[in-house]
Amino acid sequence: MKIMPVSMPKDIDKYFFNRVKDINMINTQLSTVRLDIPPQLLITGYRGVGKTFLLKKVLNDQSEDILTSFIDISEIVGRQKGNLTEEKVLKEILNSINETMSKDKKSYKKWIDKITGHVKRLQLKNYDFPGDANIMDIPIPVIHDNYDKLSKFVMELPQKIVDESKDIKGYIIVIDEFQLLKNVKKPDAFFWLIRSFVQKQFNVGYVFTGSVSKTSDIINMINGQEGAFGGRLIQINIEPFTADETRRYIEEKSNNLKFTNEGFERFYACTRGIPLYINSLSSVLPNNTICDEEIIKQTLKFNIDQVAMMWIYVWGRLSEGEKDFIIYLLEHEGSNRADLDNELGYAKSSITRFIDSLSNQGIIEFNRERKFVLADKMLERWLKTKYETNGFYPL
Repeated sequence: MKIMPVSMPKDIDKYFFNRVKDINMINTQLSTVRLDIPPQLLITGYRGVGKTFLLKKVLNDQSEDILTSFIDISEIVGRQKGNLTEEKVLKEILNSINETMSKDKKSYKKWIDKITGHVKRLQLKNYDFPGDANIMDIPIPVIHDNYDKLSKFVMELPQKIVDESKDIKGYIIVIDEFQLLKNVKKPDAFFWLIRSFVQKQFNVGYVFTGSVSKTSDIINMINGQEGAFGGRLIQINIEPFTADETRRYIEEKSNNLKFTNEGFERFYACTRGIPLYINSLSSVLPNNTICDEEIIKQTLKFNIDQVAMMWIYVWGRLSEGEKDFIIYLLEHEGSNRADLDNELGYAKSSITRFIDSLSNQGIIEFNRERKFVLADKMLERWLKTKYETNGFYPL
């Protein structure tokens, strides 16, 4: 039986489809790490489009002489109950490096002594070495609330690992859901911190990825003309599947799902080629029936929570004001800033805060008509369906 997973599978290759162009584009950039040119990428795209899946595939396919680490900022936010700090992010990067280095101790025994010697020399700089924290049996310092020392140690470590081994040619670090870094106390300063170390390293590449609006302020903060990277990040947007790609994907990966022409058009209009929605809707459609437009419509209506499940999680984390903002845009089919200021019922400063927050989460975008609109049609469908069913929007 074929399954189209709605969560990250263990066997990525088994469920991966297409994206050859995106993989080639990303790998072309990452390959410069071998040439002493540090790759710096910013990967964006809609929620559910498959950015994380794609990047984990790319990292898994790297050769053994390229080390990789994957840091999910949303996981840190969840564990810390939203209390995100720069120190916690740095320690998570260190934990990820530890995990990478611990995967195959035997392969690296010939250069453990070199790394050990480097770390031991740090004792002269007032680091505290516990007995229970290590990378490949190398003690890792615990820095008690010393941001300067912690940041320097963590940010310099990947290049040191490369420098201390002739067998390692580079280190690639992916920071997923980077837009959540806006929640640290001084996000712009944190991006500048990363940039200050990156520009002095030649074999460490950073890939930032997240579901953000192209017009969000965090894009400008990290890669705008006045941002930390000043436009140096190569920006790649991961697009949804085309209608043809979606049809081929279903034929290859689904459990014999069939459509009429009109049914497929409705299916594609509902999912917009976003793999998460394709997989979710496919999982609730009948496999032994040729699905027409009405079947698609009714199945989506009665299974909207399952298909749009990620929005239930996102909605629950929003403030009351952010929800009011979204509902206003939904009911007015978008709005300009002047109407928001005059009609929403919140102070202008609050509206600015809503715009920044929702743009950075990829929930709203600023379109060509100079209106703020919802960025995801599935969010619109979920809200409308819940209102039609219950007589009120989700709380």
